[in-house]
Amino acid sequence: MSEERKAGERLLFKCVMLLAGILLAFWLVPIIWDKLSPFILSIPLAAMLQPLIRFCEKKLKMKRTVASVILVILMLAVGIAMLIFFLNFAIDQVTDLVNHSGDIVKDTVAAIRNLTNSILESAVNISPDSEKWVRSAMDNMIGRVTELGPVLAQELLTWLVNLAASTPYMVIYTSFLAMALYFVSKDYEGIRAYLPGGKRHRQDSTSTQLTNSAVKNLTAYLKVQGVFGLMVLVVSWPYLALFHYPYAAVLSMAAGIMELIPMIGSGFLYLVLSVVYFLNGETAVGWQLLGLTLGLQTLRRLVEPKIVSNVMSISPLQGLIGMFVGMKVGGVIGLIGGPVAMAVLVGAIRGRIFEGMKQDIRTVAAYFRERWKPAENKETVQETTPPEPEA
Repeated sequence: MSEERKAGERLLFKCVMLLAGILLAFWLVPIIWDKLSPFILSIPLAAMLQPLIRFCEKKLKMKRTVASVILVILMLAVGIAMLIFFLNFAIDQVTDLVNHSGDIVKDTVAAIRNLTNSILESAVNISPDSEKWVRSAMDNMIGRVTELGPVLAQELLTWLVNLAASTPYMVIYTSFLAMALYFVSKDYEGIRAYLPGGKRHRQDSTSTQLTNSAVKNLTAYLKVQGVFGLMVLVVSWPYLALFHYPYAAVLSMAAGIMELIPMIGSGFLYLVLSVVYFLNGETAVGWQLLGLTLGLQTLRRLVEPKIVSNVMSISPLQGLIGMFVGMKVGGVIGLIGGPVAMAVLVGAIRGRIFEGMKQDIRTVAAYFRERWKPAENKETVQETTPPEPEA
């Protein structure tokens, strides 16, 4: 069998396996997560507890079993306290939003009308047709906002009812998660050895290198974005409450979530709101939001080098491509996970993991170039090629 045919068969096999893996992942991953999510979550949580468990073993002379029990109970207590706080906060805020949904709609409609008037007044030599088009577009927007108010209130009420109904399941789920976390923490080293990248796997294999790269970049991403998302929430909430912004907590949480999205961040939300306030004539409020945005961005630039010791090694353009492709494939989750996948791909290329595939592609391409070369060119090459000297 020729080398060209072997290279073609290898490429075909790898493409088929890659396609099958993607299709299997889309079908199998949701099923696995639905059935085994508490046990899957227990693995990264147990990894987080390992430094503390080792500290208790070495410094406090505790047995690993005792240290695991104590730390799991402490983590469970912290998680339950945070969950209770979130539930109380969500119920209070959602109830307040539902009760004042009519006022919110009225204020939003008034803001849109003021914004329209400000745009038209600032425009120079605008034609009547253009003015009519702008007013028609704003009237349509007002109609949508008016319709959206009751629908949003109903959705929030439904969410509250579903949240209350799921409380028993959450208690059972937490119990299984706590028990799984204890057993995995106690035997973490043995379990970790069988996971991708563990001691039971070849460290130089392609799958192990890709897995290690994915874990490394995902950890770096979660570390960076999580820290700064929490920072935006902690700084924005008291700042907005100090200036008596309505629903300061909800706005701060929305800004913290947007900070998790790379290259967008909370600045996008605050800048849009500040422009709206400026156009509505509320310049003081606009400057307050601009000051908050400037302070958050300055704080991030100062703190980021100290927090980030090993960030994802991709350029802004590569991250942007990963975001767009991820958004097209997986929506909001893909928008966040796209840069991680791009970082894994870039790391694999730099690590020459696909070198064998590239060589096969070159071999097959050279074969087809030679095969499809015009006949006259082949004859010319044969005529111009000097005969080999006889031995």
